[in-house]
Amino acid sequence: MSGYPFPGVVMSGGMSRKYWFALIVSLILMAHYFYFRVPFVANEYGRNMAEWPLLGDVLVSVPMLYYFMFRPSLRQFLAAWAGMVAAGLLAGRLLIPEESKHLWRGIESLWLPIVLAESALEIYLLVLVVRRVKALLRLSGNVDEALETAIHSRFGRGGFAPFALFEMRIWYYGLFMRKGERLRFCGEQHFSYDKNHGNVSNQFAIIMLMLFEMPLSHLMLHLMSAKQWVSWVADILTLWGMLYLVAEYRASQWRPVSLDRDALLIRNGVLSRDRVIAYDVIESVVRCADNVRRRRGILRFRQMGSLNVEIRLRDGGMRPITHIYLSLDKPDAFIDALRARL
Repeated sequence: MSGYPFPGVVMSGGMSRKYWFALIVSLILMAHYFYFRVPFVANEYGRNMAEWPLLGDVLVSVPMLYYFMFRPSLRQFLAAWAGMVAAGLLAGRLLIPEESKHLWRGIESLWLPIVLAESALEIYLLVLVVRRVKALLRLSGNVDEALETAIHSRFGRGGFAPFALFEMRIWYYGLFMRKGERLRFCGEQHFSYDKNHGNVSNQFAIIMLMLFEMPLSHLMLHLMSAKQWVSWVADILTLWGMLYLVAEYRASQWRPVSLDRDALLIRNGVLSRDRVIAYDVIESVVRCADNVRRRRGILRFRQMGSLNVEIRLRDGGMRPITHIYLSLDKPDAFIDALRARL
């Protein structure tokens, strides 16, 4: 499955290490939470809550754990280190009580450089989209392959790469996509989901409602706010959120669910994670009603359409997932095509 432009579902040793890493980091954060919130002998019963252990874990211990568990390249490690430090500083802001903040108060005063660094990263990804992706698209027309190649050539496949690929798709579909009918995607048969129950029409209606409402509400915010920087931050965040909605709307029109030679390729806009489902883990595929509730063991790819296809997986095929539900324009044609390949 490594040839596909998004992760497979087979649980490998690397995936197990990811779960162990997440578990260890969660336990570290839980330990710091109790250290700062529960009076006991280590914090002199609430009188001395030192911040340096958390700062040491954020800057050194957790990144070193990541390095020894995954052995990334230097470039991958530095990108992952920056992401972990940023997340750790945010965790410290939430975990440490205000009266105990000393180091963190100085760190929080550096919010402007942090914002500028994030902006620089977004601009870098933007330039990457404009230059590298367009060049690759001229060669193959396969947009997923072009985006993946551009990101992996810069960041490798681990650490920061999945986040960068997600952001890159947002920028591409939100701003730069032209002539979507010329795009190519992996797979031998493609099935759309944009017209089902008015899916993209409903998305477009929400975007238009926000566009009509935004100028007035933000004008009132600027007139009534005592701090103008708060108004500008709200403007930026709203526009950024709008970019995500526009990217989802445009991607939903062109990114298909596909049947390839060996696997089902599930794409659903850009906000949902793509999936590769090997045919040998699929037990059956049938029509279904739309009244499928969210529960453990199922994946639903609905957006603003109606669920109409149920895929049942074999025991242990994609643990803990047992059922996948899709919302497609032509469910009967998809079911017949998938059954022919099982």
